[in-house]
Amino acid sequence: MRQQRKYYGSLGRRLWILAVAAVLLLLLAYSVYALESNRRHDTITPSAAEGEIEKTISITFWTPFSGGDISFMQELVQQYNDQNPDHIRVTMKNNKLDDYYTKLSTAIVTEEAPDVAVVHASMYAQYVPARFITDISSAASSAGVQWERYNPSILQRTVIKGNHYGLPLDTHFSVLYYNKKWLQQAGVYKDGQVIMKPGEKGFMEFLQTIQRKVPEDVAPLAVPNVRIDSLWLWWSLYAQMQDGGVLYTPDGSRAALNMPAARQSLELVASLYDQKLIPPDISNATSQFAQGRAALLFLGVWSIGSFEQVDGLDFGVMPFPQIYDQPGSWGDAHTLAFPAHSAQNPERLAAALKFAQWLTEHGAVWGKAGHVPAVRDQAASEAYLSLPYRREYAGAANSVEYFPEHPKQSEVSDALVNELEKLWYGKQTVDQMLNRLEPLINGILKE
Repeated sequence: MRQQRKYYGSLGRRLWILAVAAVLLLLLAYSVYALESNRRHDTITPSAAEGEIEKTISITFWTPFSGGDISFMQELVQQYNDQNPDHIRVTMKNNKLDDYYTKLSTAIVTEEAPDVAVVHASMYAQYVPARFITDISSAASSAGVQWERYNPSILQRTVIKGNHYGLPLDTHFSVLYYNKKWLQQAGVYKDGQVIMKPGEKGFMEFLQTIQRKVPEDVAPLAVPNVRIDSLWLWWSLYAQMQDGGVLYTPDGSRAALNMPAARQSLELVASLYDQKLIPPDISNATSQFAQGRAALLFLGVWSIGSFEQVDGLDFGVMPFPQIYDQPGSWGDAHTLAFPAHSAQNPERLAAALKFAQWLTEHGAVWGKAGHVPAVRDQAASEAYLSLPYRREYAGAANSVEYFPEHPKQSEVSDALVNELEKLWYGKQTVDQMLNRLEPLINGILKE
C-alpha cells in the first residue's frame, strides 16, 4: 500500500491550507450531489410556464427476458427516456427468468418492488388473490386507456372479476421453425410451401419422410427433453382436441382430465420420442437449429429475432399445425402489471401507467423480438407485418391455448414436466403416467 505523505509547516500556512481544503470539500460535496441527482434522475427542469419548475419522476421497471428480446426492450426504454415530454424517467432492470418471480414476490413483500413489471398472464391467478399486483381499473380510466384497442383473447387474461390488473403487451406461442434446405431435400417444401397432409397420420408421415431423407445427425424435430418444452408440445395437442385442454373441475378443487383426449395426444408425443423423430438427449434445441442440425424446431416465437441474426440460416416459420379438431398451440402473454405497495403513490402509479401504455402502443417495435403485439392496430400495422415471417403466424394469436387460470398451475406444470421426463427416459409407460396424473394433481391442490 502506498504510504501517505504528511506536511508539517507554519501555523498560517496550515490555516490557509485548511481554508482551501474546506472550499474544495464543499465543491466536491456539491459535485457528488449533482452527479447523484443526475443518476437518480431527480432533476429539476423549467416548465412551459415562466417561473414554474417541474420535478422529473423516476420509475423502475423489471423484466425477465433472457433471449434476443431483451435488446428490443432496451431499445424501447431508451427511446422513451430520450423522447417523452412527460418528465418521466425509466430505469430498467433485467432479471433471469429462472428466479424472476421469486425475486419479484420477495420485493413486493419487503416493499422494494418496482413501479411496473413484466408479469406473464399465467401468473395472474396466483398474484391477484395474493394482492401482489394493483387493481388499475380507476387509474386506467383516468389515463384514458382504451381497452377496446387490445386483442380480447389476450386482454381477458388480465381481467379478474371485472377488474383490470395490467396492460397486455403481447402474446407469444409455440410455432414450428423449419430449415428450408432440409425440407427441400426431403421433398416436403416446394414453391415456398411446406407440404404436410392433415391429421395424425399426415404429421407422422411428414416427419418420417424428413427422417429418411436428411443426414443421421440432423434431428427431424428438435425439442429439449429436460425442459418445459415437451409439456408445451403435449398441451398443444391435447388442447386441439374436442373437450381437451382440461386439467381441473370447474371450481378448480380437483383434477379432471379428459382421459381419452389426454391418452391419444400423449401417445402421439411418446411415439415421436420412441421413433427418434425427436432425438433423445437434446440439451439445447435452439442452438442445434441455429447450427443447421435440425430440420424442424418446436419453440416460441421469441427466438425469431435471434435466428434472423444467424448468417447462412435459411429458415421459415409456420403455426403449429392443426392435427386434431381445432387449431391451437401452447402460449402465454407478457403483460405490464403494477406491483402492490402498502402506500401506493398516485403520482408514481400514473407515471408507470403512462409509460406502460406507451410501450403497448409501440408494439411494432417490440414485435421485432417475434411476439405478436396485443394492441390490435399495432399487430395489423405495416410496420409489424412487413417484418419477415410475421404474416405467416400473426393470425395464430387468436387461437393460443393458455394453461388454465389456477393459483397452483405453476406447481402442477412442474409436476407434469417431471412425469414427462420419466416417460421419455423409459421409467414409466403412458398408462402409468396417466394413472398417476389425477392423484398427483389432487395432492398439489390440497397443499
